[in-house]
Amino acid sequence: MEIKRYDDKYLDSLNELLKLCFNVQKKGNVNSDDVELVALIDNRVVGYLVLNRLKDGISDESYYYVNYVCTHPDYRNQHISTKMFDEVFSICKREGISYLELTSKPSRVAAHHLYHKLGFQVRETTVFRKEIL
Repeated sequence: MEIKRYDDKYLDSLNELLKLCFNVQKKGNVNSDDVELVALIDNRVVGYLVLNRLKDGISDESYYYVNYVCTHPDYRNQHISTKMFDEVFSICKREGISYLELTSKPSRVAAHHLYHKLGFQVRETTVFRKEIL
């Protein structure tokens, strides 16, 4: 298994994973400040995550918002997400990123266990969203 930056040659395989995990498909490229990582086994995408680079307007700190963390069900419990996050932590150190944030549905118990194991802490907040279009 290897962790790489996303390349469009993985699009079909990635879309299979995204459809399976989130019922979405990748429609375009992310912002140039963002990072997409894929976990590959035999050139098949079995893990994925996106780092959206943001800047806190008050503290002026750069941070990444972590999106679309997923592992193919046939490959779970093989530490794929842990290895992807190891790469994320290396990227953050190289780029001077202050912190990471993510949200996760209450039903994703296994993911929550991973996040706790990796040192993430639950913040006391509620996420609000308003659909515009």
